[in-house]
Amino acid sequence: MLDEIAAARAAGREVWIAAGTGDETPDRLAGAAGATGGVSLEERAGPARAAALVARFGERGFDYAGGARRDLAAWRHARRAIGVDLPAGLARELRALRGGARLLPGPGGGARDWLRSLRPRHWVKNALVFAPLAAAHETALSSWAVAAGLFAAFSALASGVYLANDLIDLPDDRRHPEKRRRPLASGKIPPLPALAAAAALSTGAVAAAFALSAAAGAVFLAYLGGALAYSLRLKRLLFVDAAALAALYALRVFAGAAALSIPLSPWFLAFFTFFFLALAVVKRVGELRAPREDGRAGAGGRAYAVDDLAVMIAVCVASGFAAAVVLALYVENLRAGALYARPGVLLFVAPLAVCWLGRIVLLANRGAIGGDPVAFALRDRGSWLFAAAAAALFAAAL
Repeated sequence: MLDEIAAARAAGREVWIAAGTGDETPDRLAGAAGATGGVSLEERAGPARAAALVARFGERGFDYAGGARRDLAAWRHARRAIGVDLPAGLARELRALRGGARLLPGPGGGARDWLRSLRPRHWVKNALVFAPLAAAHETALSSWAVAAGLFAAFSALASGVYLANDLIDLPDDRRHPEKRRRPLASGKIPPLPALAAAAALSTGAVAAAFALSAAAGAVFLAYLGGALAYSLRLKRLLFVDAAALAALYALRVFAGAAALSIPLSPWFLAFFTFFFLALAVVKRVGELRAPREDGRAGAGGRAYAVDDLAVMIAVCVASGFAAAVVLALYVENLRAGALYARPGVLLFVAPLAVCWLGRIVLLANRGAIGGDPVAFALRDRGSWLFAAAAAALFAAAL
């Protein structure tokens, strides 16, 4: 469409933006598109819109570009009809109405764009539903099958929440140097289909969770409510956002335990609480790196300022050390001796966790991990080495 506008301007023709609003929007759009000016049609649609255009420009005195069924009347009176991103049925109607109509493609919205919006790389976070089974040394295949179903349902729920969050964040994302390239923010996926997909994914995921276990379904509802509260309000509250993110991580663990009626020990809960809080704060540290380099005071839509970085790093390190201390105390607990033949070996996992988290914090402060530490860890060779070493220690302790 911008190419059409540029070609018309090069030919010395006028280009007008006709918008159904009475405010300054048409002129504002005209300036952004390089058009001559704006025509306010207030709320006129269909024949009324066509009559207003004919009155201003004359019968067959204008070319008309549109993308909705209400534009059929205007196309009928235009010298030349241009359809933009039309559904197949409407495109056939336009061709029948005006045989020489020009059809322009839309901005995208293909399978790849939808897949990007569903964030499949973040589904790995939902593997936390398996944590209670692993901690309890559960070996029954039926239990792992239930957890696998829960993982799939949680992935659908998380994707639905990501779509809803992107819709809520559209104004901020469009101003963000990186997030503006997301399919919704860039216009490749229209908002209404995204909203429908978010509702379908969330509803289907909650229904699947209830089919597996009523308790797991309740946790899913809690996650959905918490995620929406986070997107709408909590993420703009100082430090409340980090606590909310940590709680959303923890609910994945609770879902796995609830589905299979596995009791969670206080040690287990305390470790994951501190560890998830550290990850949530690292996420904010990474997000503040770009504003610091650009000379901005803070990140759009967040309560933190660049000057808060030192405090946030301190909180992250403290939470990491707290998680390591809890793990060490758990090893000394009698329950560890019942589950492991050589529980003392697990003491070496604590310094490994501290080293990994310290490295992640430093890299976040350098701007090397982006806005998501988990996504970074998946592609980071060092993180895989730390994970392999921890797994080896757990195997040696059995």
